Amino acid sequence: MNRVNYIATAVAGVTLAFASATHAESWFQIEAGLGVTSAVKLGDGMYFSRGFSHDTPNGSYGGRAGLVFNAIPAAPRSFVPGVRAHLTYFNFGKVKWSSTNPQDEADFSSVGERGGYNIATQSCVDGNCGDMRRFDSTGGIQALALTVEPFWDLGSGWQLGIEAGPALYRTTWTSVATAMNDSARFGPAGTQETLRHQPHIQVGVLVGASVSKGPFSARLNYLNAPVGYSTDKNVPAGIRGSWMLSINYTF
Repeated sequence: MNRVNYIATAVAGVTLAFASATHAESWFQIEAGLGVTSAVKLGDGMYFSRGFSHDTPNGSYGGRAGLVFNAIPAAPRSFVPGVRAHLTYFNFGKVKWSSTNPQDEADFSSVGERGGYNIATQSCVDGNCGDMRRFDSTGGIQALALTVEPFWDLGSGWQLGIEAGPALYRTTWTSVATAMNDSARFGPAGTQETLRHQPHIQVGVLVGASVSKGPFSARLNYLNAPVGYSTDKNVPAGIRGSWMLSINYTF
């Protein structure tokens, strides 16, 4: 009889443990996905000039992975949302640019002369472009974001959500500038100068929206990543944010 009681107690314990694990899984889940990204350029005159030859694609490929904290469930077809939180790592991929650039207008105005690239006209002042250089640039953004997501249960397993929260991000950027002609400022033709944005942790904001059914979801996120400062010659990154459209699976 004692043996039967022991077995019954053991079975009950295993059942309770399994139920507890199942309940815990509903609170904490893992989400991962892959997507396409689109970087937001810092602007004309920063590593490319719109009025001159440039190949500066925004698109790349990226991914995201993290934890989902299911705080409040959503009632089906209710206007009252449920709430969940995300702690997510984002890799927005890399962009690669190539461009031909004249000198900046500030190079001339600072010494009382006229010339250089004017952003408003997308041409050189008085036709004086100064010394030309080719820029080959590459860079990307990674981030860790903590967001809160209100979501609505639309019924039949479909959910709609919006999210926002702070993000810690790190931007890398390197540009190799090659002199296209002999000059006193940049040296003989072919002389190269490497401009490198020193990566460091900065604070930004991540927002997004999602549509999901069961464990699958499509998410559109935007990371606002201000350039801020640099510790190396005040060289800014050429991008100040990025979009990501991803397809994800929640475990």
